[in-house]
Amino acid sequence: MSDLTLNKVAELAIETGRVILESGGETHRVEETMHFVCTGFGFESNESYVTLTGIFLSVKSPEGEIVTLIKRINTRIVDLDKISSITKLTYNLMKKHNKFVKNKANKPMSFVEFNENLEEIKARKQYPGWVKYVCGGITPSFFCLLFGGSWSEFSVALIMGICVSLILRYLAKLQLNTFILNAVGAGFIVWFAKMAGLNFGYMNTDKIIIGGIMLLVPGLSITNAIRDTMAGDLVAGTARTTEAFFIAAAIATGAGAMLKLWALLV
Repeated sequence: MSDLTLNKVAELAIETGRVILESGGETHRVEETMHFVCTGFGFESNESYVTLTGIFLSVKSPEGEIVTLIKRINTRIVDLDKISSITKLTYNLMKKHNKFVKNKANKPMSFVEFNENLEEIKARKQYPGWVKYVCGGITPSFFCLLFGGSWSEFSVALIMGICVSLILRYLAKLQLNTFILNAVGAGFIVWFAKMAGLNFGYMNTDKIIIGGIMLLVPGLSITNAIRDTMAGDLVAGTARTTEAFFIAAAIATGAGAMLKLWALLV
């Protein structure tokens, strides 16, 4: 590892953390992963601090040289495959690190090998669009059944979910903020359900609306808020809780506004 520089390792570590955070990972997982990367390549003295919108990493060499990097996080999606793959990659790095493995014949992972694997993980694409749309239809339709809806309402919720997934995907290209996206999505769900009830006879539109709203519920944000708080990351936990609250407020705003508008017009 003598050919490795402090800057190269620090940049690799913070890039690894960025991918995890942007894929929906918890902040303590990001900090732990960056620590593993730095330690695995021989720089055991390192500190990091992660929030939802930024990563701060400081690494110190055995000679006393210090490098501090900051990475701004602007977007976050849900990609559990990338989180799992990077976690496995860093585990393999630590497993081959001579401090943790008694078998000295075990060849350590090289910097180039780790970087190539990381680039391959970053280049992976999520499921094709049609898979996301189908799943976007299946989610509200089965929740509709779960909440007591009929099979006819199941069919409406299925079509509605696919349409909402399409609309949100194309609106996301306009770089609208999360509040507006969720408000528009919730409004469209109510409109679609009410139109179905108006044109296809009696339907329990409430079941369709409830099932559709489940498509927008910020489940990962709520889960990570709890996990970050339990891990002691109170700032990140509070931030994620606030994010989940505003998404819920957006859903309520969009659905409530459309229900009121429908009541006035119909």
